[in-house]
Amino acid sequence: MISVIGYGSLLSEASARETVPGLKNFRIVEVPGYKRIFNKVGIVFLSRYQADPASKTLASCSTLADEHSSIICSQFECTSDDYAALEEREHRFNWIQVDTRSSSGDISKGYMCTTSSDQYYRTRKCRTAEEYQSRVGQFYDGLIWRNDILPYPRYLSFCLQAAEALGEDVLDNFLDHSYLADGKTSIRTYLDTSELMKGWRQFDCGYRYSK
Repeated sequence: MISVIGYGSLLSEASARETVPGLKNFRIVEVPGYKRIFNKVGIVFLSRYQADPASKTLASCSTLADEHSSIICSQFECTSDDYAALEEREHRFNWIQVDTRSSSGDISKGYMCTTSSDQYYRTRKCRTAEEYQSRVGQFYDGLIWRNDILPYPRYLSFCLQAAEALGEDVLDNFLDHSYLADGKTSIRTYLDTSELMKGWRQFDCGYRYSK
């Protein structure tokens, strides 16, 4: 069995089970030394939900090393076949092994998506230019990893609702240890100033937006 860490849409067990229906031991853990960052263009928002590629509100969530931060995440186990399906779902990320800490202080390890780069993705993850065109280019011709984009509203609302469902401490952690693509503006600050995100608890997201 392979242990997986979820920090965004995978905070929702229902979302995780879309891709990994046989997952085991879904639980909450802490991952020290990382922050969340909304710095990746969500191609699915363009391919499935007709988002405007010229819009700035295209970001999905990644992680980035930060010694001053610690994120509350989900962790679960799955088979190698289910992990391969999850890798496909999260194809544009890099996967790394990180330490996790349970509420009782137990330390374990798991695999987590983290920030990549356009050059790495084009040259290492996509075997040919045709594969890149199929996965990305037909929907979007800009950089995937950017520092000037904002969260896709329904996706951010889904992540916030998933965090809130796990408890006030999980939501507070999400608000204070997640950042816009600039790496400086917290999601709490963004919610306080964004007209787009007013009433996010009432957004009809559905975990279909998580992919």
